[in-house]
Amino acid sequence: MLLTIILPNHLCAHAYILIGIGLAIRYWIGRRRFNRRGIAGLQTFSSYERWWLTTRLEYLVNFLALLAILCGLFLLLFK
Repeated sequence: MLLTIILPNHLCAHAYILIGIGLAIRYWIGRRRFNRRGIAGLQTFSSYERWWLTTRLEYLVNFLALLAILCGLFLLLFK
């Protein structure tokens, strides 16, 4: 009986942590993109390689953050 009381609380805590981490990462990437914008509203990079690597890594990390948010929501829904 004690185990059934403890497990849902841990699932809720993990869900909130996953959602918080996912939102923080998405905010951080959005802020980086905003700060790279110039006066014309376009993102500026020092080289093609820098653009390629940065955009690919940001898409990957943004996708992983979205998965963390969705996993946290599913944990809350199906606990």
